[in-house]
Amino acid sequence: MRSPALLFILAIPSLLQAQSRSYPDLLTDWQRNRSTVLAYIDAMPDSATGFKPTPGVRTFAEQFDHIVSTNLYVAAVALRGQKAPPTLGDSTVYLHDKAALRRYAEATYDYFLDALQKAKPAQLARQVAIFDQKPQPAIRLAALSFEHAVWTLGQVVPYLRLNGVTPPEYHMPF
Repeated sequence: MRSPALLFILAIPSLLQAQSRSYPDLLTDWQRNRSTVLAYIDAMPDSATGFKPTPGVRTFAEQFDHIVSTNLYVAAVALRGQKAPPTLGDSTVYLHDKAALRRYAEATYDYFLDALQKAKPAQLARQVAIFDQKPQPAIRLAALSFEHAVWTLGQVVPYLRLNGVTPPEYHMPF
């Protein structure tokens, strides 16, 4: 009879293969998320980049900075194994200029998608500790970053509505 530890070790190649099979769906979801985030930025009037619905919450631009800077960090540290993310934009500019915010969002999504496309199964399975959390597989951190982006995007709906904008449609694959 084989021990549970030996069975687990024998299953590792299958687990890695299963993770890499989920890779195309995750990539497709990230591409869809990129399009949605850019559509939300495009929908907001240029004059409302600094808008916040109530005191004590992030501005419209800060919400998107929160989304895309988190994605950038996960791509650099979890997917690429770097110590820190690269500088892809100047916050003193993109937090006050919608066109610069969009360019920064595009650059961070392009960076993330490139990292995800190039990640090998071993990189996706690598345990990474970020944001003072316990180590987790990089693929899970990518999925959690996607969830975080969708969650934060939902918070932006009132920002748009309070500026007379109907939020762009969120395209679910079902």
